[in-house]
Amino acid sequence: MVDILHGPKTAEQHGRRPQRRGQLTPGAFLRRFTGVDEKILASVPQERSRYTSLGGIVVSTALIAGASVMGALTLLSQASPLYLVPVAVLWGLIITNVDRFLITSLHGDNDGWSRWGNVLIRLALAVVIGIFIAEPLTLKIFQERLDRQIMVERDQAISLTESRYKQCNPLSGPAPSGVDCTDYHLDGGDQASAVEHHMQESRAALKTAEDQLAANIAEQERREKRRDQECNGKKTDQTTGISGNGPECKIRENRLNAFLDNHDIPQQRADVAKLREKLGSLTTDRAGAERDRSRTLSKKIAEHVEDKKRAYADIGLLDRWEALGTVAGQSGMVNFAHWLLRIIFVLLDCMPIISKMLNGKTEYDRLLTQELRAGSACHEAQLNFTTRQTTGGYEIKLREEERRLKAERGRIDRDQRVDEASRDDEIDRLARTFMASMPTQR
Repeated sequence: MVDILHGPKTAEQHGRRPQRRGQLTPGAFLRRFTGVDEKILASVPQERSRYTSLGGIVVSTALIAGASVMGALTLLSQASPLYLVPVAVLWGLIITNVDRFLITSLHGDNDGWSRWGNVLIRLALAVVIGIFIAEPLTLKIFQERLDRQIMVERDQAISLTESRYKQCNPLSGPAPSGVDCTDYHLDGGDQASAVEHHMQESRAALKTAEDQLAANIAEQERREKRRDQECNGKKTDQTTGISGNGPECKIRENRLNAFLDNHDIPQQRADVAKLREKLGSLTTDRAGAERDRSRTLSKKIAEHVEDKKRAYADIGLLDRWEALGTVAGQSGMVNFAHWLLRIIFVLLDCMPIISKMLNGKTEYDRLLTQELRAGSACHEAQLNFTTRQTTGGYEIKLREEERRLKAERGRIDRDQRVDEASRDDEIDRLARTFMASMPTQR
């Protein structure tokens, strides 16, 4: 069909020499990325430059896409670029195939809302692909600035972590109020806590013993004073004023001796001294336990800080993406450059579709539509012919089969009649034989 519509005569009418089959020029190579049919395009050679340029745009977009994914891979992996090139080439081919599909789907001179609906859908897809291409390249361009921002943020996070561990794990006393210490408590050992508990018990016992000793000494001094006043004849409200070892003097002396017998003040002084000595020993033990606890906590805090640093050893693609938002928010110039690059790359990826729409419906689109309609008509005619040919053959076979069945039924009827005649003849013969064998009556 194409040969009929676009044969050598048509080529000669347009004043050009037909290309030899199998010849591939650079222009034809680029036009392959637009999905055009060179046989149809041969009828309108003036359209070749248009579609060659469109193919160049598709190839340029594919190269940018390959460079973009190459930049993204270098950010994600430390592998040699030689190992990343095949992935970049594969991605470029995928983008090329998608753009070729988008352009090819717009070929033809279809009008109406269906065409514009397809254009909008394909343009939205091109925008998504453009953003996906633009972001890795943007991150690669601002990599140095983003890495500095990430390192500053990570240093601040490490310092905050270390400070929080030190706040939540003080060497002495409870953690300060108002500080969220969830997941920041560390175990520094129970020895210091046990020693502190013993010290609190010892302090309480010492205070009780000292208070008791002071009360007993005060009572002893009071009783001794009353005895001396009574025995020395000093007149008071509670003494007789009669000197000498009289009855009242002996009573005062006995009361004093009874008190001293019931309250062993020297032993109490010894117990207080022992408690003070024990408290001093516990203070020394607490100092050692706190030193051990301090070393243990310092070691654990250092380990957690090192774990944090190791977690921040590598910078990933998402880290740079988050940093890009931070840097863009801090610097208006970076934000402007970011959006400018994004718009440029999105427009570059949308250029194949935009170029196709700016060109409008070309003569090639009109010829392609005619070719498709002619092909559809030929296919429909061929299908009708094949259908009629097949059904006609079955009708002939059906009639032949009916005629064969009719002849077969006639043959069966004749054979049946012959069989019936043969049975009647046999019956007659048997009857005659039987009658002949019967004796004759006299």
